[in-house]
Amino acid sequence: MLPRFSCRGLVAVLINYNEDGADRRLVVCSAYLPSDSKDPPPLKELEELVRYCQTENLHLVIRCELKAHHTVWGGTNCNDRGVTLVEFLKSMNLEILNQGNVPTFCSGRRMEVIDITLGSFGLLGSVKSWEVSSGPPCRTRHILFTLQGSIPVHLYRNPRFTSWDSFPEGLRDRLQTSPEMNMKDEARLGLQSPGFSRS
Repeated sequence: MLPRFSCRGLVAVLINYNEDGADRRLVVCSAYLPSDSKDPPPLKELEELVRYCQTENLHLVIRCELKAHHTVWGGTNCNDRGVTLVEFLKSMNLEILNQGNVPTFCSGRRMEVIDITLGSFGLLGSVKSWEVSSGPPCRTRHILFTLQGSIPVHLYRNPRFTSWDSFPEGLRDRLQTSPEMNMKDEARLGLQSPGFSRS
């Protein structure tokens, strides 16, 4: 859990997992943006979380109950809260991961899309089978999706993780035994991805 970014309307957790031998980190967040708030969306804590993830190079997935309307995410109309939120998403490079315009809120004859899934830039291709749950009509429906395949990784060299004492000898050995070695191999050249740490 990330207590610094968790409050009454926001819960954020950091998930560490292993994919194909590489350690990965992903932040998952549930956010409720109440319609009776005196401030327009987003919550201050949500904005701070997005900035933190950008600074720390962490991918972020947010499930939002908005109480805001906009046609961008499949709503039937736009309101001021929706317009403000769209501007926030643009400024923060967040992508709307919703697919289609199936209503997420149903009450009597009123049906609207007020729940959206957001992701950090580049996650759109990793979200598969995004859907609003079927079943008996209810006020708020569940959103289901799968985060599949490799999360986009940008490699960079971090000299702090290089063992300079053994580097020349290790490089010489590897070049002698594997002259056709792939020079972009992150494990062999001390490259690391954002959110990846070596012990």
